[in-house]
Order: sequence, then C-alpha cells, then structure tokens
Amino acid sequence: MTTQPVALVTGASRGIGRCVAETLLQQGRRVIACGRDAAALESLRLQHPGKVWPLVCDLGATGAAETCFAQALSFAGQIDELVYAAGVVAYQNVGQIDEAALRAQHEVNFISAFLLGQSVGAHMRAKGQGAMVFVGSTLAVVPAPATAAYASSKAALFAAMRAFALELAPHVRVNALAPGVVQTDMVSAPRPDDPPNSQTPQARLDALARLHPLGRLGSPQDVTMAALYLLNAPWVTGSVLTVDGGLSLS
Repeated sequence: MTTQPVALVTGASRGIGRCVAETLLQQGRRVIACGRDAAALESLRLQHPGKVWPLVCDLGATGAAETCFAQALSFAGQIDELVYAAGVVAYQNVGQIDEAALRAQHEVNFISAFLLGQSVGAHMRAKGQGAMVFVGSTLAVVPAPATAAYASSKAALFAAMRAFALELAPHVRVNALAPGVVQTDMVSAPRPDDPPNSQTPQARLDALARLHPLGRLGSPQDVTMAALYLLNAPWVTGSVLTVDGGLSLS
C-alpha cells in the first residue's frame, strides 16, 4: 500500500475532472483517473509516469459504480480522496424531456455518484479517514431554461451529500461544489435556445458571461481550487460551496 495519498477522480478525461486530476498530481497525490476516453487517460498517465492509474469506465452503465470502486481498490489498495466530477447534460425544455434523457442524466450525475460515494465512504470509514467532494451545479437551486433534468439530478446529489456527511462523520468529510457556468465542452453543447442555423454557441456564452457579476465564465481551474479547499479543510463537512462568479446573487 502506498504511503502517498491516493485520489479517485471521475470525469478525468477532460474539463473540471481533468484539471482536478492534474492539480492533485502536481501536489503529490497519486490519482486513479476514471473516465470514458481511454486515449485522454493514457496521455495523463504518460505525463505523470508511475503516478496515474487510468480507469476507463462509463458511469452511465448499470453496475459501473461498483466496477469502478472494485478496480480502483485493485489498482491502489486504498482511496483517500474522491472527487466526483463526471457529469452529462442534455438540454431540453420542459414538455420535451424524454424519459431516456432524464434517466441518463440521473444515472451519471446522481445514481453512480451515490453508489460510488457509498462504497468509497464505507472504505474510508473502515480505515478511519477520508474526504469526498461532489461537483454539483448552481442549477440545483437557481433554475435556467432547458436544464430541468440536469438540475434535478444535481439537487438530488446535494441531498445525498448531506446525508453521507452526517452518517460518515467524524472520520470522513463529505462536501460538494456548486459551480456557475464553467467553460467546458458540456457548456458549449448546442441548446434549444441557440439562434437558428448557429454554427457556434459563442453568442450565448458571451451572454452567459455577462450574467456573472465578476464578468466572465468560470474556468476548470476556478472549480479545482475550491475542490482542493474542501479536500483539505479539516472542520468542513456537509457543505455546498458556491463557486459561480456571483451568478446566484441575481
């Protein structure tokens, strides 16, 4: 068993998860990098030889959370930190949300997060320490068009996080992040309210940036810094830390 802390990071192929994984590696952790893109995970391993275990896993599949946990333990023998950054979104207006899209978003954003957190939490409690951070969204509390399915999955995630924090105390700390609009592939995906024949969502992204009092969209690094705070704050548990450039003030 390694004496270096081991972090399991989901969604590590790109975006926030990738940034979290890279930053934790720079700070001396070893990282089990879970994601769907094998090539992206392999590139991370090559950049940090001997410090990364790539774990290719689709957390939208039935049983994926249990498989992810078992493989992670087989790689490292321990999990000291969990950052659940995997997430999917399908932009659909109310009245047009189909069941498959609803279930797919809840499967990745909530159900797999719940099941993986449950397994990791039991492991951490047995060894006497650990910290978990779940990446949610301000959409869980501040609605926006075409995001009802996604928002409901993140609201469920926050409720589960608080219950986990209560039951896993005092040895395991469990917290969550509520980012605003962060510049990632997910945010750049087409939406029902994009202009007709639009080839780029840039106009929408510019409009979203103006909604943030700090004047810009967030970056993966902005969210990563908040995740690091929660991983290292010894007297913080059961909290949702808002990281949104002031978006929820309006």
